[in-house]
Amino acid sequence: MPENTFKNNLSWTEAHDAYCYQHHIPPAAKTLWQWLIRLGEIASEIEPDLSEFNAWVAKNRGKPYAHNYLKKIFDILVSCRVLQVIKQYSWKITKLLVRPITWLNPPKKVREKKLYNHNFSYKKDPSNTQSAESVVGSSSNSSTHISTEEFQELEIRHEILKTCGEYQIYFDPNKPTTNQLFEFDIADVTEALKKHFVKRGDHEKYSSGKPMIPNPQGWLIRCLQNCYWEDQYFRVDQFSMFLKSLLPTNLPRDY
Repeated sequence: MPENTFKNNLSWTEAHDAYCYQHHIPPAAKTLWQWLIRLGEIASEIEPDLSEFNAWVAKNRGKPYAHNYLKKIFDILVSCRVLQVIKQYSWKITKLLVRPITWLNPPKKVREKKLYNHNFSYKKDPSNTQSAESVVGSSSNSSTHISTEEFQELEIRHEILKTCGEYQIYFDPNKPTTNQLFEFDIADVTEALKKHFVKRGDHEKYSSGKPMIPNPQGWLIRCLQNCYWEDQYFRVDQFSMFLKSLLPTNLPRDY
């Protein structure tokens, strides 16, 4: 289905795209927002199942999101006021309300009417005429350029590639697999690089000469998909306590 038709069916507008950009909503959260809009009318209560969304993602993307990342993008929409949670049944089933875009954007201030001066001279200022003509000319030339949303998306992608390059991880933007990287927000990419890539050895090598991370590009995408930097690491004593906490407190005598 063409993108324009898809957006029309979703009642998706440029205002939605602008809101995503202004609040740094990542592409995955944006896709979830669009999917939720399709479930019911705007500003009406719905009870979506995120596992159904993940199944739809797997069908179109090739594989589903990790559960912790799925919960994260849901929380992003809640924190950005896109969703209003009414009742939480479980981590994946919630009664909620999808707010219309008019509720999210602040109302425009009414412009104050200026008093009309009947003694005002209509004599044109040559400098103003010239500047106005230049603005008209520049606006007509800009119509041949890409749209604002496309330019903003390119800016985000450029920032992500630049951040990866600072850690000597270089992605080819023309490769289809690089699109998986662009599904994540710049904040997540930075977290993965700072908190996990460096911790796992960066570009260091073992004594045998083998790199600790043989394929940094593939490793980074897997790290983002599974939120490796949020994993909790246990010492031996902590792991023993964790195992004990999983067992029931009242065991039968013959256990």
